[in-house]
Parts: sequence; structure tokens; C-alpha cells
Amino acid sequence: MATEAEKRKLEQIRQDLAMVGADWAIEADGASLALVVRDPVDGGPRAIAAIAADAPFAFQDFLIRAGERQQFLLDMLDRCSRAYRNLIERQPKPKRYAAECAMKCRNDQAFRQFLIERHGLRDATDFERIKTKIHFILRIESLNDLDTDEAAAGRWREFRAAFEQWKRL
Repeated sequence: MATEAEKRKLEQIRQDLAMVGADWAIEADGASLALVVRDPVDGGPRAIAAIAADAPFAFQDFLIRAGERQQFLLDMLDRCSRAYRNLIERQPKPKRYAAECAMKCRNDQAFRQFLIERHGLRDATDFERIKTKIHFILRIESLNDLDTDEAAAGRWREFRAAFEQWKRL
């Protein structure tokens, strides 16, 4: 992600290019050369710099194409930003199994009853006791394992499916 300073700098580049335009050329006037920009306001040519008559063509070409290349790079940056945002939007949202499990342990009376009936939990009134039972059943050290360990997440999904099936009975 761009910092605020980088965003301001990029916006300044866009504003500068909009103000001076991207249509640059070199005009010869007998013995002298001038860098000429087509003014975006009135469309007229405006000489902005004198160029040494013996300046190599590569330097002249660089100057002529500078505005066009800046515009190209800005357009490419915009396309890349859009593509990146599209990729991010298409990424699956991470599963929050730890939070889901904690909510069931803390608030779901049916889940507590399931633990009593199917998994031998004697006292389902204490969150810590319920959580300890879940740790034992799922073979995890912490509920966070459900979000970081794919095998633990798979065991949770199977356990949750068994609970949902039990509720339908």
C-alpha cells in the first residue's frame, strides 16, 4: 500500500501532466532546436526549452517522449491497481473457526447439550470447562489452532457437522 506521502506525490504527477500535457516535440529553427509542448489549454505550441544543436538524437527522443511515457506509466499503474484490487476481492475470506467455536461454547445451549449427551461433559455451565473439553475432543492446544492448522480446522468442521446432524434428530 502506498503511504500518504506517496499518494500525494502521485497525485501531483497527475496534476502536473494534466497541466502541461503529454504532446511534446522538438522544432528546428535554422540553427537552433526547441522543446515544444502543445498547451492543453488552447492547443497551441509553446516552446519551453532550448536544446543544444549538437544534442544526440537519443536525448532529443527522450525529451519528446517524456510526457507520453509518464502518461503510459500512470495508465499502467492504474491498470495494475485495479487488477490487484480485483484479485484481493476474489480471494476467499479466511475462516474464523476459533471465533465460531468460542461463540458456540459460550452462547449455544444446544451445543452444550450436545457435549453433555454425545461427549460426556458433566458440567456445561462453565466456559473454561467447555473449552477444555473441546481442546481434548479436537486434539488442539488452543482455539487459535482452528484458524492456523488445517488438520484441526478439518476436525472442527467434522465436529460441527456432527452437531448439526444431532440438532436435526
